[in-house]
Amino acid sequence: MSPLEQGWRPHLLAQGLEFPEGPIAMPDGSIVFTQIRGQCLSRYRAGEITTLANTGGGANGATLGPDGAFYVANNGGISVGPHGGWSAESQIPGRIQRVSPDGQLSDVAVALPGEPPNRPNDLCFGPDGLLYFTDPHNWEDLANLKPGRVNRTTLDGEVELLAQVDRFPNGIGFGPDDRLYVAESVTQKVWVYDWTTTGLGEARLFCTLPKGYPDGFCFSDVGDLIVCGSLGDTIWVFDSDGKERQCLETPPGTEPTNCCIADGRLVVTLSGVGQLVALDYPDGPLPLYPDRLR
Repeated sequence: MSPLEQGWRPHLLAQGLEFPEGPIAMPDGSIVFTQIRGQCLSRYRAGEITTLANTGGGANGATLGPDGAFYVANNGGISVGPHGGWSAESQIPGRIQRVSPDGQLSDVAVALPGEPPNRPNDLCFGPDGLLYFTDPHNWEDLANLKPGRVNRTTLDGEVELLAQVDRFPNGIGFGPDDRLYVAESVTQKVWVYDWTTTGLGEARLFCTLPKGYPDGFCFSDVGDLIVCGSLGDTIWVFDSDGKERQCLETPPGTEPTNCCIADGRLVVTLSGVGQLVALDYPDGPLPLYPDRLR
């Protein structure tokens, strides 16, 4: 039986959200996530939403660090969805931010490589303890889209350019094979890179979404890749060889943008309708770094 063969039967966790993204499954059962248009990092727990920090700009991807703090890819203050675009009243240069356990906000990296604008989108920790993140550059101007970047940074803000991705690098994560996976939204492809401490190898094609545009993704503990196909209203499951296992279609305009596995459920951000939902899921999550080292 495919993991999502029961079809679209979501449990509604929260609604009225302002372009939710970047969900993180926490040990206490809560879900921490960003709200791009809400310009904040939020927590869902037992039916309630609380604000952990007001980030300004546009809080996009998020991940949990080894110090218990949250790290946020802030795109500066933009979003685009089925219901139109949004720009923050006061945009900021894109950056990587840190939110301490008590909600204190600070900058990790502001001086990013490449021609501005820098639009950090998603991020993850790697086996070396560094933060890896995508920067799709000027994706708000698709007619004149320029190549984006894959970078990594120390927690002291020393940023290194690792790779160029031509057509909107988006979701990013280390798979069970310790290779780095990067979604390229406009081409509908997910690429994989061999990784060493010195950098990345050549990009190799892992899979192509037949429908939808790959956005955020997560891995299960059996090696499957679960990819949100935003704007195409799809969620895809691929096995460890990149073979399609299943496509789950979501209602029109819901725009699934990112996901994580938590407590027997696949938690999904539906940015188009401002919802956080969960679907029953039989497999557990692949531990993320730094927890994978424990």
